[in-house]
Amino acid sequence: MPHLADMLGSLLGANLNSTADQAIPIAAAKYVIRRIVVTNASGTPTLAVGGIYTAASKGGSAVVAATQAFSGLTGGTVSLDLTIAAAGIGVALTAAQLFLSLTTAQGSAMTADLYIFGDALA
Repeated sequence: MPHLADMLGSLLGANLNSTADQAIPIAAAKYVIRRIVVTNASGTPTLAVGGIYTAASKGGSAVVAATQAFSGLTGGTVSLDLTIAAAGIGVALTAAQLFLSLTTAQGSAMTADLYIFGDALA
């Protein structure tokens, strides 16, 4: 039976109308990210674009590129797998938290839930 990645962290009610850093606490000291899922959008974020980083202010490594569009979230029951950037594929990370930081805000109130899955390393 294949191993299923564990949930490493989540950000419930992420503000898709803000370009401010939104911290995502990670429940492992060292880990590899396998998948990042966004779901439960309160609308369709046609304008929201941004990435996930290992440090605040779009610093450190980009785990998800700044060009990631969230427009695939066409309703509250739709899930969107974010594209992991080359810097995040197969790389052991140690950041205690990651940061969702949009480069373009939605322009109106909108939220979604974000889940990070991966492997905790010893």
